Amino acid sequence: MTTAALSLSSSASLLTPGTPGVGPDQQRLWAMLQETVQRLVDSVSLGEPLQRTYRKLYQLIEDCGRSDWDAYGAEPVLLESYEKAKHFARSLPFSLSSPEISAEPDGEITFEWYSNPTRVFSVSIGPNNELHYAGLFGASRAYGTEVFHDEIPEVILSHIKRAIL
Repeated sequence: MTTAALSLSSSASLLTPGTPGVGPDQQRLWAMLQETVQRLVDSVSLGEPLQRTYRKLYQLIEDCGRSDWDAYGAEPVLLESYEKAKHFARSLPFSLSSPEISAEPDGEITFEWYSNPTRVFSVSIGPNNELHYAGLFGASRAYGTEVFHDEIPEVILSHIKRAIL
């Protein structure tokens, strides 16, 4: 039985649930791992990019959490979308650069990695568990939808890396 995986590698998330465990030992181990992750997030060297992303998300929900926030009939960014976006941000490897974050008129939150006009990748997150993505990599294009639960799908991570490297 694995209770969790703790990884700082460039491709895995920081804390990923494994097979569920039971009993007090599993609960203590899970609590210790969560505390360790929180200390890493609170650290200046590793946690600053994530804290900056959290601040951007908070500002976004403040600015776009009401109907017609753009004066063109935009849907509000829902609290559920905000929570999913925070989960997505926390699931990103620490080795990736911080994305730009914006709200879409349909109420979804978009994370965008931009290198130049021909190298860009974006992921839109709404209140459900779907990640809609699109990317431009020179003459190549990629787009699609993936399901997001505990880990960011590998196809999305590889496209992010493709855009920024």
